[in-house]
Amino acid sequence: MVSTTREERVMPERDDLVGAWELESWRISFSDGREDTFPHGADAQGQLIYDASGRMAVTVSAAGRSRVSDENIRKTPVEERSGAFDTFFHYAGRWNLGEGEVYHDVELSMNPNFVGTRQVRGVEWGEGKFTLVETSTTRSGAVMRNQLTWRTSHS
Repeated sequence: MVSTTREERVMPERDDLVGAWELESWRISFSDGREDTFPHGADAQGQLIYDASGRMAVTVSAAGRSRVSDENIRKTPVEERSGAFDTFFHYAGRWNLGEGEVYHDVELSMNPNFVGTRQVRGVEWGEGKFTLVETSTTRSGAVMRNQLTWRTSHS
């Protein structure tokens, strides 16, 4: 068997993903030709951590989020809390790597509907980075492709 470097492999091995990753982009594209969207802006920030024991956490945030009027967010007006929720995304739990897919078994989430779900993402491996891909079909029948590209945080 020919040995390859991490960057030459088409698919990552579990050890390749262990560590901290920084968000490069979160892009959503559509098969019906509509313009790509960026859920938290083209300059979104994020961090994805996979540890060797099988724990993971992901956080994505819009850049330059507005501050709220009180240090205790529960005391801020509903509109401010809603804005904070709309510009931030987080979940954590356990992870595992399958054939071309990564599985996130969600235990904690800012969105309570994610708790107890398995989030399955395709993995596209690149040089010093990788993309997690989720596809779904919109009500109009178009294929929507969520693509979160992560780069190593120590480069």
